[in-house]
Amino acid sequence: TMTAADMDRMIVNYAILNGALELLPDSLASMAIIPLQMKMVYRIGQAHGYDLDRGHVKDFLATAGVGLTGQYLEQFGRKLVGGLLGSVLGGLGRGVGSVGTRMAMSFATTYALGQLAVRYYGAGRQMSTALLRQTYQDLLVSAKQLQQQALPQIQQQAQTLDAGKVLEMVRKPLE
Repeated sequence: TMTAADMDRMIVNYAILNGALELLPDSLASMAIIPLQMKMVYRIGQAHGYDLDRGHVKDFLATAGVGLTGQYLEQFGRKLVGGLLGSVLGGLGRGVGSVGTRMAMSFATTYALGQLAVRYYGAGRQMSTALLRQTYQDLLVSAKQLQQQALPQIQQQAQTLDAGKVLEMVRKPLE
């Protein structure tokens, strides 16, 4: 069993990892972030006594509004911010803006999703779709603020990431 503090630490660690993935030159983020978010949600559900499978976790992510739609919105945001910075600072600004936006969004979405899962499973899976989505959006606001505090940890994690270990984590089945 995990305590509330253990779950909070786990959520922050997943958020830092997903943010750090975006800082790698050959980013694994596009193929790793959602599977890692699924593993986090699975572990939170288990800690609350629920025996989940991949389908349950995917449904939870989709209901909260996370997944391919979220990734497309993130890509749009990256292009928009990268384009704005690029027009002001040139090509270098475009690259810096894109990486910074991806890192911030990956951290924030992972953190908000983890906190939402704690609330959802902690409340006996009784939240309506509308409440799930609204709570997720509210959590994103605080997650974006927390991301600034976690930036040094994200950068440090990026320097020590091992692509092989990340792939192993992604490939490992939910347990």
